[in-house]
This record gives sequence, C-alpha cells and structure tokens, in this order.
Amino acid sequence: MVLIKSTIKLERSIKMAWPIALSLCLFRFTGLVYRDNFVTSWYTHGLASSYLEGCNFLTAAVSTPANSLAHSLLLLWGPEAQGDFTRWCQLGGLWTFVALHGAFALIGFMLRQFELARSVQLRPYNAISFSGPIAVFVSVFLIYPLGQSGWFFAPSFGVAAIFRFILFFQGFHNWTLNPFHMMGVAGVLGAALLCAIHGATVENTLFEDGDGANTFRAFNPTQAEETYSMVTANRFWSQIFGVAFSNKRWLHFFMLFVPVTGLWMSAIGVVGLALNLRAYDFVSQEIRAAEDPEFETFYTKNILLNEGIRAWMAAQDQPHENLIFPEEVLPRGNAL
Repeated sequence: MVLIKSTIKLERSIKMAWPIALSLCLFRFTGLVYRDNFVTSWYTHGLASSYLEGCNFLTAAVSTPANSLAHSLLLLWGPEAQGDFTRWCQLGGLWTFVALHGAFALIGFMLRQFELARSVQLRPYNAISFSGPIAVFVSVFLIYPLGQSGWFFAPSFGVAAIFRFILFFQGFHNWTLNPFHMMGVAGVLGAALLCAIHGATVENTLFEDGDGANTFRAFNPTQAEETYSMVTANRFWSQIFGVAFSNKRWLHFFMLFVPVTGLWMSAIGVVGLALNLRAYDFVSQEIRAAEDPEFETFYTKNILLNEGIRAWMAAQDQPHENLIFPEEVLPRGNAL
C-alpha cells in the first residue's frame, strides 16, 4: 500500500513538473526575441546584432559571450553582472540563458513523449527519434564550446551567425571531410529521399471504389479505412530496384533509423571536434603537392582553402586576439 501511494505521488510530481519544464521553451523564445530587438554584440564580438542597429531577421543574432568569460554560466546575480540587467545583456548573458533553457526544454519535451507513450501503451519510438535533434543541439551548442576555451566558440543564435559557424568549422576542423559529417549528410538527405519515395508510393497505390477519372477524384482524403495496396507497391519497387520492403514494419523502422542515426553520427563527430580530433589527413598528397608544383588534387586544394579561411577569418572572428598575418604567410595555390 505504501509503495502504491509513493508511486502515485511520484507520478503526480512528474506530471506537475512537465508544465514547468516545457515553459522553459517560452523563456528561450523570450530571450531570443529580446536580444534580437535590443541587445548589441559590440562588447562581445565587435558587431551589430540587433534590429535597433539596422540588422534584419537574417543578420540579427543572440551572440555568444566574450572569450574572456570562458565557461561562466553568466547568471544575472553572478559576479560578472552583479544583478545589473543591462551589463548582463552586454556580457552575453542572454546566450547562456537561451542555450541552457533550450536544452532543458528539448529534453523535457522528449521525456514528456516517453510519459505519454507509456500512459497510452505505445512504444517510445517518437521520443527516441526526437533524441536525434537533441543530440545535435547539445553537442553543437554546449559540448563543443565546453571542449574549446569558452562559450565564445559556440554558434550564436541567428541565421548569418550559423553560416559563420559553418565556415569556422570547415576552416578550423575540415568538417566536410569528417566521416561522421558524411554519415550525417547521408542520414538527413537519405531520410528526405525516403519520405518523398514513401509519400509518392502511397499516393500512387491508393484505391477506392468510385467512378472518378483520376486518383484525386476516386478517393476521399478523410476516409477512415486504409485503402492503399502494399502488394502493388511491393511489385512496383521489385521491378525498379530488384528488391522491396516486405512489410510495413520494416519499411517504417528503416525510415526511423536512417535520419536518427545520421543525426547521432553528426553529434558524435561534433563531440570529437570539441576535443580537436582530426579526421582524414592525406599527408602523402600534401607532401607531394608541396614538392611538385604541377601536382594538385581536390583534397590539397581544399586544404589550401581551409588555410585561407583560417588566415582571413581569424582576425575578423577573434578581434580580441589582435591577429595580424603578413602577406607572405597567406596561402596560395600551386598555380600561383
């Protein structure tokens, strides 16, 4: 009896916790809107980042704290801001606010799906699939900067800011040649292809007794019963590819497996970059390219482009370092 009562209390406590956890999404959104409208990035990045400074929805951003603040949580009542809201915004406190609340909100949303699935006796695959984007968010916005010198090297929340971060990843980590990135791209694009093929196949094999001349007149989009032919779809793809899914369970599990695995692989790759692990380095090609002016591959060309990104981007991206590169050290291709 005591065990039953304690279990009921625990379940009630959990159900009370969900509205609190999911309300963090609202806090995150509020922080994004406030920062995009009013708060500058002049003190952290030397940039304008708000609508008041002339940015638009593509160039406005919630920027990361300055590199000198390392991994401080930047609490409003902490030693950096000391309760001063204006100073807190100038230091980049809204970024840590948005990032941490966003992570907790996403995790809370996933756990909520677990609970609802259990309550209606469903399998927890919805929650498991939602773990993919959570893994990417946590690895990119939290784990990667934790492995670097500070939150400064995390992506700022903004469209153009994310593009800058992608260029940074390529120049400093050669991210596109990382096998985990390749698996992530294969997973996401493969999932898009699977969705398109699956949707088209279901539409193509719909049937319903009617005298309409085409598919859209012959079936009712609100009908309750299932009226498409798995057998017909199987025959079609067996002719196209030579193989086809034999049942709906295997088909839909594969559609779940491909994107979630791709996202998890990308997240693992980003964790590796947080530790500055290298991926593919074809040193033999680099040595030969250095010795033979007429030898160049797409790989060696990409290495030169990465050096260019580092040399030209570092001074702009990290103004606090006062980096100055003389002309002699800037990379140039063998053709030059």
